[in-house]
Amino acid sequence: MNNKNTPLISVVIPSYNSSEFIRETIESVLNQTYKNFEIIVVDDESSDNTVSILKDLSNKNKRINYYQIPHNGRPSVPRNYGVEKSNGKFVAFLDADDIWVENKLKKQISEFEKHSDYILVYSMSVTFGEANLFSPYYEVLPLLHKVCKRKQELLNMGNSITCSTVLINKEHFQKVGGFDEDPNLQIEDYDLWIRLSELGHFGFVSRIHTYYRVHGKQFSADWQTKQDRVKYLSNKRGWNLPEYKYYRNKGVLFLLFRNIVHYSNFLFVKFLSLFD
Repeated sequence: MNNKNTPLISVVIPSYNSSEFIRETIESVLNQTYKNFEIIVVDDESSDNTVSILKDLSNKNKRINYYQIPHNGRPSVPRNYGVEKSNGKFVAFLDADDIWVENKLKKQISEFEKHSDYILVYSMSVTFGEANLFSPYYEVLPLLHKVCKRKQELLNMGNSITCSTVLINKEHFQKVGGFDEDPNLQIEDYDLWIRLSELGHFGFVSRIHTYYRVHGKQFSADWQTKQDRVKYLSNKRGWNLPEYKYYRNKGVLFLLFRNIVHYSNFLFVKFLSLFD
């Protein structure tokens, strides 16, 4: 793909103590079939050797830039900072422990070429790492019957858009003020999607483009905490959001049924990808 005829995509990666996974994450960007991109890693003052790895990678590839900011513990801050430093027409977000399949950016930018009015384009993710078909953390998002492209769908069905799957027109991101950095919010991605949906429709690619890593370093909130976060967002914005439904602890049979539904979605879209 000729870089002169394609828009620049800025890939923004927030990092914090990500030394175990950051190299693999960045390599998944470098391996993209779409080549006109820059990588902006914003480190939240890691205490491990994440920065030394970033320095090594940036010395080897000029498309990789990294910054370090004072630690704050909120991914919204480094993401906003990364967008401020970006030069692209489009912005893609990628968490420092997730990985992309090689045609992710190419497929999504093609959707923007077909539908220039889209606010953002997203695709599907599947968990990996410390999650398998028999794990309560196995998940394919969104399930095909829960794809959201409009505001009312997001309000009715909740958030099933994985941040690492999103490609967004930077102009629209800036128009709504980016991620809300309110420390009490903690579901800032869901908040952003809803605010962006007020500008227009989303595009969706029914393919697995992101592998969302599950590992022991992640913070896993309990059901009540997650429910409180939804209520906080509802009250803050005046939105009537659905209650958070936690089904993962309802027994082995329910877990098996749930995971079969998710795996069936995975198999179906993998079958579709054979015809791409």
